[in-house]
Amino acid sequence: MGMNFDVNQDYFHWLCEAVGIEREDKSYWLLAKDLHKMPFYSLVPHDEHRAMDGMMLRENYLEEINGPRYLRLDLGDCTMLEMLVALAQRMDYETSNARVEQDNTPEWFWEMIENLGLSGFDDENYVAENGMIEVDDILEKLVERGYSRDGKGGLFPLERAHGDQRKVEIWFQMQQYLQEREAV
Repeated sequence: MGMNFDVNQDYFHWLCEAVGIEREDKSYWLLAKDLHKMPFYSLVPHDEHRAMDGMMLRENYLEEINGPRYLRLDLGDCTMLEMLVALAQRMDYETSNARVEQDNTPEWFWEMIENLGLSGFDDENYVAENGMIEVDDILEKLVERGYSRDGKGGLFPLERAHGDQRKVEIWFQMQQYLQEREAV
């Protein structure tokens, strides 16, 4: 590791690479920075597991780069980006075919971004779309559970919601969403 190595910056790029922040003819670096700036916290019991999954990515990263034991990421609480990347990895695992080695983590990540209404905030449109304010509002609505009872405006909108999704932990929202998608 060279003297100019910034482990936090490298980790951010590692997360972005895992979900393909550069898409076809668009890039989403500004959105990714917002996602990585916003902390994820739990208001519903057991959602803290999503934060723990997100923070586990830090250990995975340090292992992957074979970082020395003293190397630590100075990030504090789980970020929204970490939670979304880890959740996309979980979705990939839950839906993967053991015989086919294909990582669909980016597809799941971008599907959640689309569900949240964030896909229009590419780097080219970010400022014109008032990204700094709009993205923060959308993310706050997500963590504060300000979306509709059927999950619309959240990560997992449902056609046939079983109960108020604002009171359901993210893991079970994801399960219902995946089941509903499979039935289509």
